[in-house]
Amino acid sequence: MRTNFYTKLITALALTAVASVASAKVVFSGVSPTSDDYALGVVWSGLARQAGIDMTVVENGTVAGLRKTAMNETDMVAIGAPHYRDAVNGSGAYARDPESLRSQYKNMKAILGLPSGMAQYLVNAQSDIHSFADFNGKKVGIGRPGGNAGQVSKELFKLQSIKVDGQHLEYGPALEQLATGSLDGTLVWGSIPNASIDNASRSTKLRFVSLDADTFAKLQSSISNGEFYILQEVPAKVVQKAYEGRVEVDGDTARFWTFPWQIMVRADMDEKTVYTLTKTLWEGINKVHDASPALSLININDTLKGISADLHPGAARYYREIGKIK
Repeated sequence: MRTNFYTKLITALALTAVASVASAKVVFSGVSPTSDDYALGVVWSGLARQAGIDMTVVENGTVAGLRKTAMNETDMVAIGAPHYRDAVNGSGAYARDPESLRSQYKNMKAILGLPSGMAQYLVNAQSDIHSFADFNGKKVGIGRPGGNAGQVSKELFKLQSIKVDGQHLEYGPALEQLATGSLDGTLVWGSIPNASIDNASRSTKLRFVSLDADTFAKLQSSISNGEFYILQEVPAKVVQKAYEGRVEVDGDTARFWTFPWQIMVRADMDEKTVYTLTKTLWEGINKVHDASPALSLININDTLKGISADLHPGAARYYREIGKIK
């Protein structure tokens, strides 16, 4: 009888613990239905549902999404690592946010980082340009006027001690000029696959020009928030699959500078819920990878590189269990 009593008690406690997670309802704020973070949220919500967590994915954009999470209107949000520092410091798009809101930003915690958008430099596949140094004396598209990617590109050319005729062009027109030979190369910001690159490659075979690790290290020291930038490696086979051979890579890997987007949660979010969310994501990462070429780049070995916020205790517990942090 006593044995049966304790067996029932332990079972009841276990069910209570499961029910506390099962009753969790989480709202994930994505940038837009076409963004990588939103796609991640959709796959993640399915994994979370199997673990008893009801996750809803909504669209708010980056700035509004962070504000809504800080004001408890949503629970999770994706934001660029440097942009989060802007929010905390009251600069950039968050310059007019009141101190009361900034204090909430400071209390938010990270779960993971993911690649989302990269600075991709392209040339005609027949071009003799194979490195950044080869852009010397060339005419290169560097994005719209005032864009961050263009400013970073100028800094890279400076670090290489080369002179480049940088042209401020939107990506579509730049790729058109690359096809006609009016440009020698161009920058395109985005994930893989990128619709503009995909369309351009159907009439002109293209090739990526990778950034070398030494120049990237110098870049980190020369730009604001450079410590939160990373050099993203993309296997050639991912590029091959994304563009069906119409875009080439020198060697086995393409390398692009970027910064991670980090999934943020409120500091007061339940530790058990965050732990379960983190665990279910990484245990179901194959389903995430199968969702798109862009999501296939999420890697647990790189997920904590470049993030600009402290980990939530629930996430830290999981990474500690698998030996990623001490």
